[in-house]
Amino acid sequence: MAEINNEGSIRARCPGCHGALSSFEWRTQLGQFGVITVSHKHRNWGEINLDYRLFRCAGCGRGGLGVVAYPGQFPGAYRDLYSFFPEVHDRLKLPKTVPEGIGKEFREGETCLDSGAIRAAAGMFRSVLDKTLRANGYKEKNGTTLEQQIDAAAKDGVITEARKRRAHDEIRVLGNDVLHDKWQPIPVEDVEASRHYAQRILEDFYDDRDSVLKLLRSAGRVPDEDKLE
Repeated sequence: MAEINNEGSIRARCPGCHGALSSFEWRTQLGQFGVITVSHKHRNWGEINLDYRLFRCAGCGRGGLGVVAYPGQFPGAYRDLYSFFPEVHDRLKLPKTVPEGIGKEFREGETCLDSGAIRAAAGMFRSVLDKTLRANGYKEKNGTTLEQQIDAAAKDGVITEARKRRAHDEIRVLGNDVLHDKWQPIPVEDVEASRHYAQRILEDFYDDRDSVLKLLRSAGRVPDEDKLE
């Protein structure tokens, strides 16, 4: 969550810095970057200023827009940050051996989450789970469902029973609600959990890839690596 300090700078996770925390400044020695100020009635301070103010990341130079209420001169003794854009989540680390397409699918889900497209993010993390299981030989020709694929991965010992439950409850069911049920809002906390466990499942399959490949082959699965040979 973005925060504004006593000097008027904003601390937020920057998309240009791959989700790292950065300081966004509102001026240089040459002056301010730009601001539109309007009159605003604050719930506590009465009639004050409301700024639509430009900021710049001190790390990568990316621009940002903050909406700040304050009495007197900016930044003043009191200030209230209403919103800041762009602000992103941290980027979860993925194993290097995750296939490029699956990795991009996961990052796209994170981008949806950052943009407030909560339902879209839930669908993307379900897709990550689905594509991961397909890539590891769990989508059979007889049309096994995603539910059956998750259960099979747990039976083979690739994921734990605890992870199996999370894959069902936090990723599959949530994604199914988006894809198949009537529209309804989804709590952002639910999608955060979906992102978290999708990353954990990618670690299960790709963090120690050689060991997982041996396990898959002994269980009669045909991962994508073997299909390319």
